[in-house]
Amino acid sequence: MRRAVSPAARVVISGAGGMVFPLTLAADFLALLAPLGAELVLHDPDLERAARTAAAVRALADHHGRPLRVTVTADRRAALRGATHVLLTFQVGGLDAYRADVEVPRRYGVDVPAGDTLGPGGIFRFLRSTPAFGALAADVREVCPDALVLNYANPMAMNVLYLNALGVRAMGLCHSIPHTAALLEDLLAVPRGELTYRAAGINHQAWFLTLEHRGTDLHARLRDILRRRFLPDHGGYTPWTEGHDTYVGGQERVRAELLETFGYVLSESSHHASEYVPYFRRTPEAVKAALPRRWDYLRGAEAGLGHEQATLDAAVDARRARLEPSAEYGMRIVAATLGSGPEHVYVNVVNGGLIANLPADACVEVPAVADAAGVTPQPAGRLPAPCAGLNLTNVAVQLSAVEAATQRDPRRIEAAVALDPLTASILDLRDIRAMTRDLIAAQRRWLPAWAGGEAGVSG
Repeated sequence: MRRAVSPAARVVISGAGGMVFPLTLAADFLALLAPLGAELVLHDPDLERAARTAAAVRALADHHGRPLRVTVTADRRAALRGATHVLLTFQVGGLDAYRADVEVPRRYGVDVPAGDTLGPGGIFRFLRSTPAFGALAADVREVCPDALVLNYANPMAMNVLYLNALGVRAMGLCHSIPHTAALLEDLLAVPRGELTYRAAGINHQAWFLTLEHRGTDLHARLRDILRRRFLPDHGGYTPWTEGHDTYVGGQERVRAELLETFGYVLSESSHHASEYVPYFRRTPEAVKAALPRRWDYLRGAEAGLGHEQATLDAAVDARRARLEPSAEYGMRIVAATLGSGPEHVYVNVVNGGLIANLPADACVEVPAVADAAGVTPQPAGRLPAPCAGLNLTNVAVQLSAVEAATQRDPRRIEAAVALDPLTASILDLRDIRAMTRDLIAAQRRWLPAWAGGEAGVSG
């Protein structure tokens, strides 16, 4: 039974001008929280873009006859004043900055499909976000110090660690674990929602440690299915095609190879997973063998230019027939903390011993329970040593990048890039230093001054 929440519940989406994802969260708010009397605040430095999202959610509210209290503002401090929950969905620099994240490394032979989580692209996406995070953290500490901050922005681990270093009570949310669970249900022919699993590790590289259906362990069956479908040594094969701009799944050789070697399936799609390890992207031929359908997030983003309103309209139309919460954790957590009932979720948090054989200051992804008492991460014990070992290669990059920002040490930027497993498998240190300098030059207007940029310091 639903009960009204305090009218003081004020839920902020910062970065509300994004094309579709902020609408997903706003529609979840409409389904879960608007009937309970909470207020939605849509914040974006570009007021016109935030207003576009507001118009979309108002259209849904009108269509479904739902009450809606919504505020739209470009003033971050005004948005945060009195906030109980803050959801972060922004990126700094937009498509121009992201293009440099991808294209500069490609000139050096480091070719990735997304480049938003690790490697040169992930590191620089984080660095140019630090001034915005610094300003946001200062406002949170002053005008809503008790707010729960839920970060959706990539690179997840670096952002969460940095926000916490700035004194913000931040957790990170990602849909990779539940999306992978749904994929595994399809592969294993398990009815939707009946797979029992427990995952732990780091964002985009969490391990499904238990995998069961009605008490039966499914690891061996999954390994057999992935072998037969995707591994050439076992008769698996997917023909090469250029693919298209929208991500198409169904080609899981990378995850199958990693399962074959490390013993457990990972939480991220094969395209993304291939970016975080040194095994699959050293040459164009290796990429084609491991990922026989080309996918390029940058190309997809460029193809969407000029079609933002049409894309948003289509997203609204899809929700007119039925308004129900998405699989995203964000508003479910908000509702749970306001007393709607417990939710079992996965969160990205500072480790502090939750995973015994990863560093205490790493960002880890673990199960959690959200309820009226807050969000409580659950200890995951020790990962199998090979799984922890692969995670550690990524953790080293994340900690080095965050330390560069907290200590404002530009030399550590090069070190963080050099520690990236994929980059190190392709480039020597001299080329890594040159590529890092080129990235700084390409992104100078968004980077903080200590990193050689023009965007000021992060406070």
